[in-house]
Amino acid sequence: MRGKNHSGSVGSARRRLAACAAIFSLAVAGGVMAGAPATAAPVPATAAQASVVQAAVPTAANPLPSVDPVGNPASYSVLVNKSRPLNPVSYAPGDLVNARGSGQYLRAEAAAWLNGLFQGAADAGTGGLAVVSGYRSYAQQQQVYSYYVSIYGQAQADLISARPGHSEHQTGLAVDVGNANGSCGLSTCFGDTAAGIWVAANAHKYGFIVRYPNGYTNITGYSYEPWHLRYVGVDLATDMKRRGFPTMEQYFAGNPTAYASITSGADLVAADSSGRLLRYPAHGGGGYGVPTVIGSNWHGLKQAFVVDWDSDGVYDILAQWDNGTLGLFTGWPGGAFSTQIVVGTGDWDKMNITVGKWSAAERFPGVVGYFPDGGLRYYPNTMGRSLIYRVDIGSGWAGMGLTMADWNADGANDILATTTSGHLLSYPGNGSGGFAGLPTTIGSGWGTMKALVPSFGLSGPGTRSITAHTVDGYLVDYALGAGVWGAQRQVGNGWNGMKLFK
Repeated sequence: MRGKNHSGSVGSARRRLAACAAIFSLAVAGGVMAGAPATAAPVPATAAQASVVQAAVPTAANPLPSVDPVGNPASYSVLVNKSRPLNPVSYAPGDLVNARGSGQYLRAEAAAWLNGLFQGAADAGTGGLAVVSGYRSYAQQQQVYSYYVSIYGQAQADLISARPGHSEHQTGLAVDVGNANGSCGLSTCFGDTAAGIWVAANAHKYGFIVRYPNGYTNITGYSYEPWHLRYVGVDLATDMKRRGFPTMEQYFAGNPTAYASITSGADLVAADSSGRLLRYPAHGGGGYGVPTVIGSNWHGLKQAFVVDWDSDGVYDILAQWDNGTLGLFTGWPGGAFSTQIVVGTGDWDKMNITVGKWSAAERFPGVVGYFPDGGLRYYPNTMGRSLIYRVDIGSGWAGMGLTMADWNADGANDILATTTSGHLLSYPGNGSGGFAGLPTTIGSGWGTMKALVPSFGLSGPGTRSITAHTVDGYLVDYALGAGVWGAQRQVGNGWNGMKLFK
């Protein structure tokens, strides 16, 4: 069910509609793949330690979507909303099971994880949860929607009910839950109960999200529904939580970035020896498709970074040139980039830098890097344009390669540093422009890597990885867990002469 309960007539009507539901009987019985170098288990390291500061972590380690929306109705991460109907609209899942003996049905995997969620809520002392509604067929959703229209009129019905073929319940992945004692059933007050608060904070651990959060009606098209949970899988749900995406619409590409030159955090961008700027689109198989030329005359480049520098939801490029200039090329929603905006001048060619969200106190991503003297500095991007000042955050970094990535999956970016001896170290960030403790060694033999590029969604929604460019022209992708390496595979070869964007 879908609705919004305020004090007054709408709230009363919602309670009546919960009873009406029974009348309708809504419950129903890539690239080249190969082996890759191994990584060492984490052990204590003795590399130079940066200054330690304790603070909160940022809400979004990477501010942009991972991959394009999923349209396959059988996918656990399928995006269904007002503008994206199921295809076919009469789709019905084939693996429905009775969820917790409730007489409401869910797909088997969603039902299994729902058991864990209910047990977690009970163990937390919330008073427990109950299943209220699950799968609804196209025909059943048509009955429900028509009833809402007859009661409220179409405009209000569209805020609280999905049209047939557009309903998450039809996927078998959506479940409405309530308090075990029946209080606040299908009402916004559920979000203020102990169970509702626990669900909002912990559902991602079991692969669920609160699909229609408070304050996002303009994005989802629906009123706040703290009881409506959607199963998307643990990887995607956790990634949304970690990176601060409250809705699936915001997580997936396809809104502001649908026609931009770079649409996904899983895509790979590179400049070839002729100066062409190429975008290699990621595909669901964990590799890259045929490249598209998105720029030319990219000569004299030291390195460059794909980043949403101005936090407008469209990827930009920050370029570090051999002439000492740091230049910004803002991405346009319709495609292409602006002419260069100079955000730094002087000796930027002498610096080794990495770019990303380094502090929760700043709205925009910034720059971390060092000069030949080895002093590590953080340059906040306070206005989404130029870099105005710096903060010294460490020493002894000379000769290290730098990549910003969230190694331990705590929501704060860390610095992954390659040493001259080929060790890979992880320096944990504290989310406030400093470090949270001593580094650990997370690999060896990394001296053969020319570049390490963070990737989001290359192996599917919610996945994270590091794509390494080897000196002999191979691309090797290393999956990231929570402070551990996952699967490793070769995803390309023949990349000599290419400069990967970080």
